[in-house]
Amino acid sequence: MRELEEADAWIEAAKYTLEDNSKGRARFTVVVAQAIHALIRANDALALTFLKKRSTRHEDAAVLFGDLIRQGKVDPKYAPLRTLLTRAIAEKSEYDHKGREVGREAASRWLRDVERFLGATKEILNRST
Repeated sequence: MRELEEADAWIEAAKYTLEDNSKGRARFTVVVAQAIHALIRANDALALTFLKKRSTRHEDAAVLFGDLIRQGKVDPKYAPLRTLLTRAIAEKSEYDHKGREVGREAASRWLRDVERFLGATKEILNRST
């Protein structure tokens, strides 16, 4: 599935950027932006698979994830991941457009959280096939 492949590519780019010391502190902002893009694409993979639609606006991503839970298409044990989507969407433009500064620790945390979401996405999709 293309959306999941893109999510994996975004997260791999984020990991590479995190470790590329030649880019200085600005790279941490880029890592967060890349992780958020991976998160959105992973959510698109779920929404397309189970709802046959994707969010047309980033703000709808968490709504669609909630719909997946409510409709029983995604196990409620994954419901806490919706909080990550909500936070990511709320903060996305801070990293993408405004260049909000962030340190290594915060960038690493974003990366770990999004990797957890990607892992859950793959589990959910594997169970559906």
